Amino acid sequence: NLATPIVHDVHLDDSNRVISAINALSASEGPSDWPAIFHAVGDQLATATFPTKEVVLVTDLRKSGWDAQVSEYARKWADDRVAMKVIDVGSRQTANVSLAALESEDPLSLPNTPVNLIAKIRNNTASPITGTQAMLVMNDQTRPIILPTLPSGETTDVPLTVTPTAAGQMPIKLSLTADALPGDDSRFFCLTVRPTLDVTLVDGEPSAQPFESETDFLTLAYTIGAEPWHITHTTENDWNTVKNASSDVIVVANVASLTAQQVTELERLVKDGAGLMIFCGDLVDVAAYNDRLYRDGNGLLPVKLDSAVDGPVNGLVAEAVQNSPLELLSKITPAALARVRVNRYMGVDNVKTSPDVRVLARWNNSQNAPAAIEKRFGRGRVLLFTVTADKAWSDWPLDPSFVLATRAAAMSIARSSSQQDNIAAGQPIQLSLAQNESATDPKIRLPDGEFSPMQLLPKTDQSPGILKFDQTASAGSYSIFWKDAEGHDQTRLVCVSPNPAESNLEPISDHDLSAMLDPLDVTIVHYAGEASLSDKGHEIWRTVAMCLMMMLGIETLFAVWVGRER
Repeated sequence: NLATPIVHDVHLDDSNRVISAINALSASEGPSDWPAIFHAVGDQLATATFPTKEVVLVTDLRKSGWDAQVSEYARKWADDRVAMKVIDVGSRQTANVSLAALESEDPLSLPNTPVNLIAKIRNNTASPITGTQAMLVMNDQTRPIILPTLPSGETTDVPLTVTPTAAGQMPIKLSLTADALPGDDSRFFCLTVRPTLDVTLVDGEPSAQPFESETDFLTLAYTIGAEPWHITHTTENDWNTVKNASSDVIVVANVASLTAQQVTELERLVKDGAGLMIFCGDLVDVAAYNDRLYRDGNGLLPVKLDSAVDGPVNGLVAEAVQNSPLELLSKITPAALARVRVNRYMGVDNVKTSPDVRVLARWNNSQNAPAAIEKRFGRGRVLLFTVTADKAWSDWPLDPSFVLATRAAAMSIARSSSQQDNIAAGQPIQLSLAQNESATDPKIRLPDGEFSPMQLLPKTDQSPGILKFDQTASAGSYSIFWKDAEGHDQTRLVCVSPNPAESNLEPISDHDLSAMLDPLDVTIVHYAGEASLSDKGHEIWRTVAMCLMMMLGIETLFAVWVGRER
């Protein structure tokens, strides 16, 4: 804790007291933050009772964590005549192998469904590394991971696959063989497995006849296989966005129009992370969609609708865009996609691509008309398909690529797990409670097994209640416990990994450090053993000793001279 010094306003006549306190400290796996340290030291200097003030900084002198913000403190300390000495105890060895990241490539995880993870390993040594392995721990089971060749000076992506067998949260730990800097050789990842994928289908043209309703082909696509997808059917008149607030994906298919209240609730759901898919059709009121859903580019629609365009069009072409919800289409042969026949599609205004809006697929005609367009909206994503979800405008729903594309799209844009489940050391843990949820007696179990209380930030009109914990200096699994409004026990897991910035061992030069601390008069001592530290610096005992020796020599010569005169 920067605000609490080990000792304060004491004479160090008992050095063992300080040594014992230092030995009791544990190394933090958070990032270096010299401005924060200087701020804390400045607070101690302001309250110090001794007139002579000196700051002695013992450091490995790595570049990470230093920035221009320390100059503000240096100028103030120079005005207050504070002396400063920097003792560099670090080596100039920068070779290191680190586990830079461990993350999921899939937006969500379901029971008994393989989950694709990616590990990023940085080999910052002079030679490639071959024939090594890592250890993966999940559900108290350990298995070795054979690593590929790790080229020198590069970061290698290592794909991993795990298959959770039940819903819930489970910690995953991946560890490399320990090296000289073991703190960055392991990473933790919290895998949150959903019990189901909840999809709400809003049907604008329901029918009692098989495969005549607007969403029948989507229902087939989402219910085949063994994956636990939960499908809710409704119509535009019966659809209540409040009741379906827990939906991971909402599909609006050939719905004539949405009320202003439905649009407002839908925008809130998507901003909070839900996915939205919109299919066009003859019933769509183009003017109403543009007015309420497009809203001059500020609404859910990624583009302004024009009018239906008659075909025919032969084929569908997937765009080469990164992390596309329709990426699976790019892996299908063009000849297979060329079988799709389209007799009508919804025309749109020119798409203004941006970081939030992009075309994912186009129809294979001279206009290259957009077939699927994506928009990021808050934490959620919206997909607009310019064709119907049934076979009224095309035969695409009869093609196997329709099943693959719509399933992959739903998985990609579905509400993802909380981004606070996995953080870096030094970042605060912040758990947002549900809209109407409260918490009493919140506490957190640290990686060492100890418990600490958590701070409860009450909800406001702008944000829900938040459970917060700042002291995440150690990597590992943190478990949060609280009681809800009905007194039931609740728990949540958060995994904390070492901050990757600490793997950068590049030192800061004396010139750059002195310039950053100017006009403070700084003495930099590079410690390489007892003699090196003694030879440099301005210890007063050395000056006093030399003066005493000179005085002793002068006194001896003077005594000899006086004796001769006598």
